[in-house]
Amino acid sequence: MPEPSISVSEAARFLDVPEEEARKLADAGGNVPLETVRSHAGAAAIARELSRAREEVGRLSGQLKEVRTSNVRLQKELKESVEERRRLTEEVLELRAAAEERLMLMERIEHIARVEQELEESTSELERLRNRRFLNRLLNR
Repeated sequence: MPEPSISVSEAARFLDVPEEEARKLADAGGNVPLETVRSHAGAAAIARELSRAREEVGRLSGQLKEVRTSNVRLQKELKESVEERRRLTEEVLELRAAAEERLMLMERIEHIARVEQELEESTSELERLRNRRFLNRLLNR
């Protein structure tokens, strides 16, 4: 029984190849056996899937490269922001220490002002007492 076959043009259409390529698969009668078309169709489907997979791998590889680049950039920005935060924290601590020192100085100034006021009052009282003694001596003489 003869093996079932199809024409070269049909084989080219089924396999999605040029007719010259399909002609290479033809038998002596100029037809392409169905078994050959089936085996080549499976191989062609596998080749197409492999090609699609390679394209997907290329696309994913590009995306991975972008993600890695972005990751490096974000890590650098994170490091810089940590350094900036540390610097700002030190600055705040310095400002807090300066504020505490200023408060202590203000308290000392207030204390000195009280002492000066007390001294002025004492001096005034002493002067008043001296004047009184002087008047007493003048009047008693």
